[in-house]
Amino acid sequence: MNIRSKLRTLPLLIPVAAAGLLTVPLASLAVLPVAPWAPGVRSITLTQAIPTIINAEGDAGAAAGASTFFKSDLKKGGQAFGTLSGRITTHDIVDNDANFEVRVRQLIFELPGGQVVAMGTSTYPTGPDFVPLEVGASATIAIIGGTGDYFGANGELVTTRKADGTYKQVLRLAKD
Repeated sequence: MNIRSKLRTLPLLIPVAAAGLLTVPLASLAVLPVAPWAPGVRSITLTQAIPTIINAEGDAGAAAGASTFFKSDLKKGGQAFGTLSGRITTHDIVDNDANFEVRVRQLIFELPGGQVVAMGTSTYPTGPDFVPLEVGASATIAIIGGTGDYFGANGELVTTRKADGTYKQVLRLAKD
């Protein structure tokens, strides 16, 4: 083979080599996480204002369930960061000497860029009226989805009541 035939095959190798170089970056895009939060960010900590009761249906502690609808403003780092709307359905459970309530909580966090939805049950002591979570106590429920920037969100929500009546809400988002 002479030099001219070697030079003729070289231009054919350039597109093949370029395609090979593009394969690595394009293949790496296939493994990028779908979740919109930055890599390494696993939680969002919010302060929930004292809830405003929108509507209460039924008797608190009723065996069939009483529903309370509420809304609260949210802050992140002292700055406004959306709202929280929720429904808590309370079921009175009497089991021999134990007397407690099971509350089904459905919470929708309206955050910049979309929503995060959490749902689950928590156990509370029974009282004559709606008894809030004890100061310093925490309750955990599942994050079951999201919209917009939070599409595909899943994980858990940890709610802790503070002495001033506000709540600390920590959304722990699972990384893909």
